[in-house]
Amino acid sequence: ENRSMLAAKSELDSVMDVTLGAFEAMQARNENMQAWFSDLPYSWLDPCARQLSINTQAEPWDDPAMRWALNYIIDREEIVRVAYEGTTIPSMTLFVHYGGLFPYIDAVVAAGMGMRLNASPHMAQKIIESKGWEKGSDGFYQKGGKTLEFVIKTHEGFIEKRRIADVVVEQFLDAGIKAEHRPIAGATWDNDRYTGNFMGSMDWHSCGSINEPYASLNRFTAKYLKPVGTTSPGGNNYVRWDTPKSKEFTEIVDKMGAMPLNAPGMVDMVVDAYRLWYEELPFIPITQARKLIPFDTTYWTGWPTAENNYNHPATWWQSTHQIIHNLKPAK
Repeated sequence: ENRSMLAAKSELDSVMDVTLGAFEAMQARNENMQAWFSDLPYSWLDPCARQLSINTQAEPWDDPAMRWALNYIIDREEIVRVAYEGTTIPSMTLFVHYGGLFPYIDAVVAAGMGMRLNASPHMAQKIIESKGWEKGSDGFYQKGGKTLEFVIKTHEGFIEKRRIADVVVEQFLDAGIKAEHRPIAGATWDNDRYTGNFMGSMDWHSCGSINEPYASLNRFTAKYLKPVGTTSPGGNNYVRWDTPKSKEFTEIVDKMGAMPLNAPGMVDMVVDAYRLWYEELPFIPITQARKLIPFDTTYWTGWPTAENNYNHPATWWQSTHQIIHNLKPAK
């Protein structure tokens, strides 16, 4: 709210990611506010797709079938509509939707491993009840005197992830899982994820690949596995995916890492590795990451846009100095 008010009065040249409603409110009062696109969806596509990461060592979510139950509950189109106000698209795979990755994305989807757009709560119910859970009088699943719970931690400073988590929690609650969204301080959130002190985390940490598949897949290989309570190296495999299939996945991905970029046969290898990941879902792809980053042309011009595409509009990366060097005083 503070940023929106300042931007509306031309007191900010650059504004970090905002919601569609906030941007439209700024632009209504300040005609010099611009975004990546001049019309809907206005936003630029960040390379780090959003996901629900799951601690695969935490019961009962250490069971891949229970993680699949969560996936069946998630309605991605509702998340896009409510959390994003229609400014992004659901994730079909774990990869960012960039052109360089389309051969791999298309192959994975053609192999029947694309993410569902809408929920299938009856499938989730079938799985959960097959594991011995029964709905109690309060509407939540119970077994052995315990209630089926799922807590999602988010970084308190990231409004986008908090909005996603709010929608997902409501979907889980409606399905009979006693879910909770818990925003926490950034440093604590990082530490909790890297040491395995979480049940669920709304984040983006499968990113890395932008024109080849190895970087993202490699982040979840078994070679990075650390016990809960110790820090995962580089934040890799913080979901603690540790099964025979994860070992097989690692073998394939490590072979890919020794091959030339987009080498012949790579698409088939990705499909084989992806199937192992898909069957166990150590994290659940949710949406593509849109970034609606407003700039004010009142005092400075030359900000990056889709038409003036000399750089991406992200101001939190090391290339931000290139944007500054391209600015010129407004006349």
